[in-house]
Amino acid sequence: MFALKSKLLEFEGSVLPSAHYANLRVLPRLLRWPVRFLKRLLDGHIIIPKHAEGFGITAIIGGAVVYGSVMGGQFGVAVDSVTAKSGFAVSEIEISGNTHTTANDVFAALRLGEQRSLVSIDPDASREALKQLPWVGAARIAKVYPDKLKIDIEERDAFAVWQQGEALTVVQKDGSVIGGYAADARLSALPFLVGKGAAENGEAFVETVAKFDDLAGRVRAFIRVGTRRWNLRLDNGMTIRLPDEGLEDALARLTDLQNKLGVLDRDLAAIDLRLKDRTIFALTENAQESREAFVKARADAAEKERKARGSRI
Repeated sequence: MFALKSKLLEFEGSVLPSAHYANLRVLPRLLRWPVRFLKRLLDGHIIIPKHAEGFGITAIIGGAVVYGSVMGGQFGVAVDSVTAKSGFAVSEIEISGNTHTTANDVFAALRLGEQRSLVSIDPDASREALKQLPWVGAARIAKVYPDKLKIDIEERDAFAVWQQGEALTVVQKDGSVIGGYAADARLSALPFLVGKGAAENGEAFVETVAKFDDLAGRVRAFIRVGTRRWNLRLDNGMTIRLPDEGLEDALARLTDLQNKLGVLDRDLAAIDLRLKDRTIFALTENAQESREAFVKARADAAEKERKARGSRI
């Protein structure tokens, strides 16, 4: 009590007059404890342990090493290695829904060729990695502990093969490119679109041609001409030139000509349906030569007959 009283008296004697409090600034709550600690440390009221400096330096260096490992990826590699050796290494992978995406593509995207632990695989990051593959539209990842990974892939729907210049790509109905075309029997039945703008506008045109069954089965290429018009290339090499308006009427007229005259089976290079009141036929080179030979032979026969008739007179 005596000691407390002496301290109290000492404190009371050091109290500033009330007028001085108006000039003092109050520290924010978060800074009060650090400031008090620093003051006590400077006044010598806090004694630093003998080995505190060494421990502090060690802690700073250790923190820097851990931070560098995390930022550099070595920490994740270490965790992956330790957990894999503890029985969580991926030993079974089940992939479903993939037709054009190979298992090797999946392994490469998820780095499953390396030693991977099921613990360290991030499903969200894995889904994003798989969506970078050309054919993958969506993916689901499920971890089945202790060592199985299930992957369900939803591939994009291929609509057509598109040629622009020398490049061949596989596209969806909206014209978005899936990826480069590689010779594949599963893609050989897709419509073949040619020219600038063909991919974006191909769906409606292909569907219109498909209404005419006899013609649709013979089409080998849908060729975009300019920005408004289409041509058809048939399996015999014949070109059908179509108008930019009245497309269905033109196709109906062509079907009628085929039913009556079999024009699609003739030796013709092209049939031009762009004019509503007439149809123009272009002969192939062989057909043109044959026609010229026929016309010449008929003219020669007529000349011989005329001469023979005159000699009798």
